[in-house]
Amino acid sequence: MKRLPLHVLTNILLAYVCYECCRLAFLAENWSLLNANLTWGSFLTMSRGGLLFDTAAICFTNSLYLLLALLPFGQGKRGLRAAAKWSFLIPNILAVIVNLKDSAYFSFTQKRVTANVFAEFENEGNLGSIIGIEFIHHWYFVILAVVLIALLCWGYRESKLKAGQGQPVFKLSSFITNLFFFLLAIVLCIGGMRGALFRTATRPITPNDAFRYVSQPIETNIVLNTPFNIIKTLKHKGIKTPTYFDSQAEIDSLYMPVHMPRPDRIERRKNVVVLIVESFAEEFIGSRNRHLDGGNYRGYTPFADSLLSVSLTWRSTFCNGWTSIDAMPAVLASIPRMHDAFVLSTYSLNKINSLATELGHWGYHSAFFHGAENNSMGFRSFARSAGFDEYFGRDEYYADDRFGGKADFDGTWGIWDEPFLQFFCTKMTEMTEPFVTAVFTLSSHHPFAVPDEYKDVFKDEGIHALHKCIRYTDHALRRFFASASRQPWYNNTIFVLCADHASSKTTHDEYKTELGHFRIPILFFDPTGELPRGCVDGIAQQLDIMPTLLGYMGYDRPFVAFGKDLLSTSPDSTWAFNNFSIPQLIRGDYLLQFDGQQPTGFFKFRSDSLLQHNLVGTLPEEKVMTRQLKAILQATAERLKNNEMTIPEN
Repeated sequence: MKRLPLHVLTNILLAYVCYECCRLAFLAENWSLLNANLTWGSFLTMSRGGLLFDTAAICFTNSLYLLLALLPFGQGKRGLRAAAKWSFLIPNILAVIVNLKDSAYFSFTQKRVTANVFAEFENEGNLGSIIGIEFIHHWYFVILAVVLIALLCWGYRESKLKAGQGQPVFKLSSFITNLFFFLLAIVLCIGGMRGALFRTATRPITPNDAFRYVSQPIETNIVLNTPFNIIKTLKHKGIKTPTYFDSQAEIDSLYMPVHMPRPDRIERRKNVVVLIVESFAEEFIGSRNRHLDGGNYRGYTPFADSLLSVSLTWRSTFCNGWTSIDAMPAVLASIPRMHDAFVLSTYSLNKINSLATELGHWGYHSAFFHGAENNSMGFRSFARSAGFDEYFGRDEYYADDRFGGKADFDGTWGIWDEPFLQFFCTKMTEMTEPFVTAVFTLSSHHPFAVPDEYKDVFKDEGIHALHKCIRYTDHALRRFFASASRQPWYNNTIFVLCADHASSKTTHDEYKTELGHFRIPILFFDPTGELPRGCVDGIAQQLDIMPTLLGYMGYDRPFVAFGKDLLSTSPDSTWAFNNFSIPQLIRGDYLLQFDGQQPTGFFKFRSDSLLQHNLVGTLPEEKVMTRQLKAILQATAERLKNNEMTIPEN
């Protein structure tokens, strides 16, 4: 036991104490803003979650200290001991200061400070006087800071091996013991930074993961700490709000993200089921590509082709991002990817509306399904922030003994699509109507495997391993709809099917362009046929799914959505927006590419599918689309930055 690095454990414990004291000070200072739904039980849950984020921040800020304090040699040297001490004190003193400073600043912004704060104040010449005034107004934080800094300095412990007492003879046993603790600290530190110890399906935690521990968005600020927020947003410094227009009325005339109830609305309180299918690119849909391969192309989705023939779709349909984490915000909450993915951005803790929150006003029950490890991709956290009542993941699937349990694990990501979609269908039958649900599939993903029983069935599909996965997922969708059609809720349900994003495994040149990278299927299916069927000569995008559904259902409240209601927009006015390396707007027959100052590309994409003929400066449509794109960029940036993504309650 005497070889345990107890001095290191004691010092790290001091850091935890300081972080928790700062959390309590933050809560006390902002009690009137945070206490509405607070109970002892909810606070304990938030504190438990807070340990996860405190651990990440402490591991980031103390990584140099841990390296120096646990080196397996040289601990008796005075210089190394001094370096270790100050590499502990300086970061933790700064952490105390920024946490307490943010406690005072929070009342103005109602969110934790991010790395964007450096850009916000970079041109403020009177920043010193502002800080000085705040010191006076919050004198009690100055006292608390002095106390906590004194605690860090007084409580700091060094190795018992004093300078000049280094062991004269090398001892292999001591070196091995010290090396073990050194390597163990590296492993634990990396795990702490990630928020989990190397679970392959889980990305490192982000501020958005705080939603797992709260019931209201504002409560995430109790769970989080400011050093973590700043570190995690250093690469995501927020959107620089453009000022293309001085008049709000002019912006509103070009682009209006506030949707009002239709004057001729008819309430249709149907169930809503959204299927987001991994990598289900339009290139794989045979009926959308009859012109490919000399007219011989059949694709890999016979069931999706049959569903499209009885559904409502549009001539050109697009995703708004290029990764899986872009899809949930776009499809379920009509939030686009701007420069960064929304869930990784400095705005991920903004209050948002979604299909779940809006239909919740009508008494809908909501649930989100994803067959991976429950914290995979941060989907559960976003589902919580988007107001979904329940989350069903791999754990819930394992717990249901009516299904195959761990035998249905694909060995990498989660549950195979076929059994998980059957689970999805079964759980909906157990829900009280009306309900709104969404499922995100996963089998059509690297390493591109299919269940053993289908290896001989789909082995010769396509020229890429992903193609056989697409065939398998299409088969799983067929079986899902076959099961759903026998359920009592089926004929009172609107189904939406789309991909999360297009695929990088393209084989046709028109899908390798800046536009082809965003082409996915989007369809609305009503088994009763009450919703119109057919292919409309217009443009649709993921952002349009939420406002189109709410418009069709006769929703009676205003809401914010960055897409449009396709059913109340004339086909020639439909459009899509996305961001490849620069923003793009698709409208009519044209694609506009814009670098923030001026158009750089203008293509007639319907006749120039490979985008080989740049028409910048030659057609009047370019000016019209440039003004619209500027309005979209400015209005969206302003609403993200000002946390105006919902309609304030009266």
